[in-house]
Amino acid sequence: LKAHRKMRERAILERIRGGDRTIKEMVAAIYRDTDPRLHGAAGLSVLAHLEDLVARGLVSTGGDAAIDGIFTPAG
Repeated sequence: LKAHRKMRERAILERIRGGDRTIKEMVAAIYRDTDPRLHGAAGLSVLAHLEDLVARGLVSTGGDAAIDGIFTPAG
């Protein structure tokens, strides 16, 4: 489980560094092989990761991390 979490974290950071700014963009890329009906739940998972990444100073957003937020690389 820990390895899967780290893998997902790396994927999110790669998407942000590559230009994705919204959870919707990240989900479309990271979960492209997943049934689209599950993308809502996937978005909540990505949000949880982003909350952690923002708290750790690795990702920036214009306030609290939110499902409709805009995310950028920190720094």
